[in-house]
Amino acid sequence: MYVLIAFLTPLLHALSCIVDAHFSNNIFKKIPSLVFYATISNVIIVPFLFFFGTPSIPSLEILAVLFAIALIEVCYQIPYYHALRNIDTSIVVALFSLGGITIPALAYFIVDEKLSLTQYFGFGIILLSTFILNFDIRKLKINAAFFLMLVVSVLLSLSSVLSKYSLQNVDFVTVVFWISIFATSISLSLLLLPQYRIDIISTFPRYKKRIKLFLSNEILNQAGTLAATISLTYLPVLTVKSIGSSQSIFTLSLNFVLYKIFGNRFKENLTRHDVIKKLISFSVIIIGIYMVLSN
Repeated sequence: MYVLIAFLTPLLHALSCIVDAHFSNNIFKKIPSLVFYATISNVIIVPFLFFFGTPSIPSLEILAVLFAIALIEVCYQIPYYHALRNIDTSIVVALFSLGGITIPALAYFIVDEKLSLTQYFGFGIILLSTFILNFDIRKLKINAAFFLMLVVSVLLSLSSVLSKYSLQNVDFVTVVFWISIFATSISLSLLLLPQYRIDIISTFPRYKKRIKLFLSNEILNQAGTLAATISLTYLPVLTVKSIGSSQSIFTLSLNFVLYKIFGNRFKENLTRHDVIKKLISFSVIIIGIYMVLSN
């Protein structure tokens, strides 16, 4: 059952990433303003947490860890939105798998989590497929989005391990609650900086006009994060991250459906050559996921 819950994360986050790409490419010129409005929208999840339980006040140590997670949740969006402007959405999503470079080491040292050789090999296959997907053999060059998403993936990998550590001490309701509160507070602090405050205020009408889309996107994102948090309670970090690698497949499929309905309004190259290349790479990712889950 928890494996199925874990698969909700890539599905919901795939939808969210498509909306993110729309915001980054078509609505906001300056990324800090987009980060501000995307982050403050996350308070919508707080009231719903009380359906699952009442958040507690953890120790100062755990609060510090949760603050670090919230800081990561805000900061990773900057290179992430830049990457969405440089390459197809499904490829950006596939690059989240780069976090596997650091996940095994972080999981071992922080939560003493060990996996089998086959599982590590499966995750290596996932990493190799993302590299091939983003390497231009004619120019012998890797696109800039690869390096941007490497930073994003390392940050989110650290966030996952820290979340695992937190969940060993407090329940998931407390974890999600405090991360949401801290992330919103960090985002509001941008208003203290004049160079950001001016653009945030000037772009408020754009946010107000699309507030329903922002809130819907936040529900998708938070529901996906909640599913990941629950699954992290019962599954190894590396397993949850491997399942998350299937997000690129969901993103490509959903973009294809949206293309058929709305036309070429979303950032996704759907030519036959590119789709075949992506499907092959994503299929290899599925094999890697199977290897990780088979132990």
